[in-house]
Amino acid sequence: MGVLFLFLYRRQFAKLSKFRRRDWVHKNNGEIVFSYAEAIDEDKFKFTRPKFRRALDNLIKFGFIDINHHGGGMAKDMTTYYISDRWRDYGTPDFKVKYRQKDIRGLGFTPENWEERSKKKRRTKLKISNENVTGTSNKNVTA
Repeated sequence: MGVLFLFLYRRQFAKLSKFRRRDWVHKNNGEIVFSYAEAIDEDKFKFTRPKFRRALDNLIKFGFIDINHHGGGMAKDMTTYYISDRWRDYGTPDFKVKYRQKDIRGLGFTPENWEERSKKKRRTKLKISNENVTGTSNKNVTA
């Protein structure tokens, strides 16, 4: 609940018309940024990484926020979020379930993706074998 309030706090509103009172719209919806580094900062919010991740997963799962752009922390590309109204349909057949995508960019080489990433084929048989190696004896060795 605390993370939701922090997202709502980051909203900005703009007035469409100066004559009507109800013409306020979200100005930065889809551009809301809340980084992991900021969430785990001990001087500000003091969340742990797992706690913040679970909070994001639950907010997305229950329809309070959605991800606009998946960023990459190493490339200084921030994930942007927007406030969603999907929560209004929660528990009804109209509710659209969404989940946060699992980040697989930094996994490196695995046995499943090795050929694709290295652009090489696996060897089926070793070139060097021990088949024709004969044993040596010490019978002819003199002192």
